[in-house]
Amino acid sequence: MLRINRNTSALTVSLLLGLLSTTSCGFDDGYDKEDTGDDNVKVAFRMAFVNDNTRAVNDGWEDYNPTDPGDSYENAINADQLQIKVCDKDGNIIGDVQDVRVIDDQITGTWEKAGDLLKQANKIMVFANCGTDNVTQDNISSLAFRVDQTKQYIPMWGVTTLTKDLVVGKQNNLGTIDLLRSLAKVKVKMADGMKARGYALGNITFNNYNTEGYTLPQTYNTSKNTKEILFSGSLNAKPSWSQSVTMTNTDEESIMLYIPEYDNKAAAADKKASITLNLKCDGTDDGTYTLQFCNYVDGVADPSTLYNIQRNHYYEYTVNKDDRLNVTLKVLKWNKRTHSEIIM
Repeated sequence: MLRINRNTSALTVSLLLGLLSTTSCGFDDGYDKEDTGDDNVKVAFRMAFVNDNTRAVNDGWEDYNPTDPGDSYENAINADQLQIKVCDKDGNIIGDVQDVRVIDDQITGTWEKAGDLLKQANKIMVFANCGTDNVTQDNISSLAFRVDQTKQYIPMWGVTTLTKDLVVGKQNNLGTIDLLRSLAKVKVKMADGMKARGYALGNITFNNYNTEGYTLPQTYNTSKNTKEILFSGSLNAKPSWSQSVTMTNTDEESIMLYIPEYDNKAAAADKKASITLNLKCDGTDDGTYTLQFCNYVDGVADPSTLYNIQRNHYYEYTVNKDDRLNVTLKVLKWNKRTHSEIIM
């Protein structure tokens, strides 16, 4: 896959998929930092990507070619599209954190003139790569994106509940706020040894998918923190069905896709998500096969065990050809990666 050039306004978030200790590098989660000398509310926090969930464009994707799997495409945050909101206990937005900055590995900002709203503050929400339009209480539940808007940055969101009241005139350190990616990751790869036997992956067709997605999960306003959002009950697929799209594969051993959520279980029988795979052997066609989003038993699909396609989860198909095609599908937490710093 081609790599994407990044501009200087992009942050590569280094605290990925795992909660970093909030006591390292002099950072703590207390609320008693030095006096800032004003009447505004200062906040500071780190960001991470959640990895403890359970199991986790145009109309076509002909030119959809994000960066290599596992690299900073999955982790990058556009600094121009980072918004931080103060919310009440019901997840309603009551204030904006402004003057957002990166200092070392911390994100800082100011809630100006909090006034009487201060006593209602209960949660902090982070919106990353969600566009430049201001997130408000009127549009929060309908925030959405198209696949062609995710070529450089994956939309992300996270929430944390305050453990102490915010204090005016102090720097309020919030600890770490976990983020959920709003896309799912799908990989099809050949089993070890297949390439040596002359096999290669040809083109693939993705059948029945959504071209758009909602930025937030279903339980965004009721969850106390991002890590609380589980596989069950969080699906928030945006109906935007498209029949199929065929993609030319330039990697003979694997192909990676990033796609919006899809309610596969509720879909009509002729609209179940699947992948049509062309396999080659010694340069000639060796058959076309269909991969389903369901459990595989002894290499064979069990359509009675359908999976939905859900955000921040990784669907990894491994195919192996002997006398027949044997398939394994794992539904995993998105891969854990940890780095040492945020890079401007």
